[in-house]
Amino acid sequence: MQARHLKEHDMDLIGQLSQQLGVDGTQAQGLAGSLLKMVQGTVQEKVGPDAARQMDQAIPELQGWTQAAQAQAPATDSGGGLMGALGGLMGGAGGAGGGLMGALGGAAAHAGELVGVVAILQRFNLDAGKATLVAPLLLNFLKSRLDPGLVGKILAVVPLLTGGGSGSSGQGGGGLGGMLGGILGN
Repeated sequence: MQARHLKEHDMDLIGQLSQQLGVDGTQAQGLAGSLLKMVQGTVQEKVGPDAARQMDQAIPELQGWTQAAQAQAPATDSGGGLMGALGGLMGGAGGAGGGLMGALGGAAAHAGELVGVVAILQRFNLDAGKATLVAPLLLNFLKSRLDPGLVGKILAVVPLLTGGGSGSSGQGGGGLGGMLGGILGN
């Protein structure tokens, strides 16, 4: 019963990504793998390796999804420019004691995470505006898989997952939607 329950959620995330973004299942897997790997990297850096390991154990498909991502959208320099470079910094920040991300802190770090998400979407030829659709799907998936305490820690270090309307008031239209508006409003 438990295993079937988990399977439904897996199909859920991939199915919902496919449906919301208009991509096929393989692309949705690659997208899920890239985004969850980015979240996991931030968790490892800011919460610790134990929390990152808990994510690995709770999401055994992550390995396969990440491989699907690498197979479909190799991180090439195809017009990536600054976006690609920032996405790369996001992915490789863990080993160097945080590197640029650690030095930025605060809102700038969240903007960096957002740029990472946008760079991932662009690798899959998706419009940056789709990021607002992706965040709540990822958050629901994480909530379905992880201990609520760990979800809280993840949201503390990856606040863009809260998207817009999750009731975290005090940030006047903050979350991913507000940040996207600010960054993409050029």
